[in-house]
Amino acid sequence: MDTDPADSSSDQQTAHSGDSVSERLIEGLSSHAVFMLDTDGIITTWPEPAASLYSYDRDATVGRHVDMLFADPEEMETTVESLLTEAADGPVETQHWHRQADGAVFWATLSLSPLGDGDPEGFVAVSQDTTEKHQYDKMLERQNDRLKEFTDILAHDLQSPLSVISSRVQLARETGDEEHLDALEETSDRMARLVEDLLRVARQGNVVTDPETTDVQAVVDTAWEGSGGATRRATLHYEDIGAVSADADRLIELFENLFQNTVEHGDGTVIVRVGPLDDGFYVEDDGPGIAAEIKDDVFDHGFTTAEDGSGYGLSIVRTIAGAHGWDILVTDSDTGGARFEVTGVEFLD
Repeated sequence: MDTDPADSSSDQQTAHSGDSVSERLIEGLSSHAVFMLDTDGIITTWPEPAASLYSYDRDATVGRHVDMLFADPEEMETTVESLLTEAADGPVETQHWHRQADGAVFWATLSLSPLGDGDPEGFVAVSQDTTEKHQYDKMLERQNDRLKEFTDILAHDLQSPLSVISSRVQLARETGDEEHLDALEETSDRMARLVEDLLRVARQGNVVTDPETTDVQAVVDTAWEGSGGATRRATLHYEDIGAVSADADRLIELFENLFQNTVEHGDGTVIVRVGPLDDGFYVEDDGPGIAAEIKDDVFDHGFTTAEDGSGYGLSIVRTIAGAHGWDILVTDSDTGGARFEVTGVEFLD
């Protein structure tokens, strides 16, 4: 059968027009990086949104395997090859850390969809930076963990005073001795303090959704005064940290609790130092330090080594840090004292 050249030309124009439309659609998805892979996972197209998201130009990606985009493919729950095999039967989605050309990483949601009917001719890859949502989800996860801890504390710590109240009420009825009423009052006050402490921790654990530019030095000065460090035998040395994105009131309470912990556990005169880290700040002292066997426990609700301690100071510190999306750990200072490092902080200058 003869083919009309005009029809052939028309078909080619239609095909080219379709390609152009597809390319314009891909280029228009500025919040997503849409690119193509062949059946082996080799990148075959690299539009501008993909170049913008990953900072790689076309020459650095086309012809390379898609696993170059992952920060640490060996740490994934499944291999890239397994994802491609699964995607041959239908769309799949995975979430993992991806790496940009300058080495920076971001949390990406990547979906793969097969091209063509039957055996795929390749894949459409759609990548999106979902770091903010990932961090928010992690904060909610930490909050749920804290909520479980609250219920555990209530179940455990309130049992004893409730038992005392029950027995004292019975004895008061039997004897009429006011001594039992005094014990009831003391026990109820202790329960009230416990509930107040728990509510305080719960409030501080709310996710910080509207952080503001916060001058850390002003926060530290206020916290040092509030902690009583200025009136005790303690000295504060501050090295400039700058401004961070934070809730100022909660950041003051974080420093207050760290300062109180240091001053109260310090033996005599103590020197406290506050300074910057690459992605955060530290608070350290030259006191007796924290024993290695309890370092993993000091941030737990209710944990204390002091007879009159509540065990909520460092717990509040961890909760406030978590509400900002930060991490905190305890280690040793160069002088053998305690050193607290807060990381994941966003600097603003």
